[in-house]
Amino acid sequence: MIKAVFFDLDGTLCDSDIAWHIAVKDTFQLFRKHETNVSEESLANAWETVHQKLFQQLDAGKCSMAEVRDLRFQCLFEELNLPQSQITEELNEFLSNRYITSLCLYEDVAVLEKLHAYHVGIITNGAHDEHTDSQFTKVRHLGLNEHIQSLTISGEIGIRKPNFEIFKVACERGNVLLEEAVFVGDSIQNDIIGANRARMTSVLIDRKSEMMIPKDADEQPDYSISNLYDVFTCL
Repeated sequence: MIKAVFFDLDGTLCDSDIAWHIAVKDTFQLFRKHETNVSEESLANAWETVHQKLFQQLDAGKCSMAEVRDLRFQCLFEELNLPQSQITEELNEFLSNRYITSLCLYEDVAVLEKLHAYHVGIITNGAHDEHTDSQFTKVRHLGLNEHIQSLTISGEIGIRKPNFEIFKVACERGNVLLEEAVFVGDSIQNDIIGANRARMTSVLIDRKSEMMIPKDADEQPDYSISNLYDVFTCL
């Protein structure tokens, strides 16, 4: 019997991709006002390189998401062979503010109001601090805290999806067994694999009908839906 429904945050409840694209684009414009000799192409390439390196360290457990966030512009200046400047703090603050103000909930998030019979929670990777660019702040900014009973963030417990332990912690907080919980997410790698390994019912939200062909059993969701209203068919 299903007693709890947990959701991923980015790409599942809110359109983080569009918000991030807007924030980065506007931040690049601010950057080039200060560093006029850096081309758009060089800036974009350096930005991608920096994030690849930082997320490799994050995935290896060598740093936290909060540290990735705080280091990204320092590392960007190093990658571009520019002297460190106070503008790194300005850029980081600008990016964070632009990002969160550009975030929007998907229309079908209204389904959360109809799940009164279940424990409703969020399980998400990211920072847990009070910074503008943290999952904790995003949940509060989007008003989601009014519709959930629990929030489990990797930065708080030191474990990231797809590690099944983060799902275990969330279920303990919801006072339910792993087998009694559904997890809805948009990432095969982080959400579906993690939920499957935790023995939860896994639901892939595939908004763009671009579902990857699963390579093995861990990647196969129990259900695939195109909007959150269809979650009721999985309960």
